[in-house]
Amino acid sequence: MRLALVQDRTVVNVIEADDDFAPETGLRAIPSTRAGPGWRYDGETFSPPPEAIGAPQIVSMFQAREAMRRRPAGEEQSLLDAVDSYIDGKKLSEPTLALAWEYATEVDRAGALVQALAGVFEIDEAALDDLFRIAATIRA
Repeated sequence: MRLALVQDRTVVNVIEADDDFAPETGLRAIPSTRAGPGWRYDGETFSPPPEAIGAPQIVSMFQAREAMRRRPAGEEQSLLDAVDSYIDGKKLSEPTLALAWEYATEVDRAGALVQALAGVFEIDEAALDDLFRIAATIRA
């Protein structure tokens, strides 16, 4: 039979087991034909998890830089180091980009700065979303 293993009202796993299956301590084994990991169990019925939250559209410059510092770009530098070097080389040819990098207080996911850097460093949409999600969790 198919069992949803529930801990603290949340399905943590789904297994196929015999009728005499005994779950480990802290888990309840509830028969279910459709519940999956992340589903909620209120004691009577299962409900699917809420929709995944999308990436934030705006983070502070501090949050963005710290998220980039945590992401490697090659073996010896972070993405932040790589972006700093790139911007330093563009101060004369792309002054607006350099000014945005130096003085912006917020970073807009759809803004010209992010789009330009994503293109240069080949950061796809999913990776940008991950960077913005990570950035949003950072507190000064």
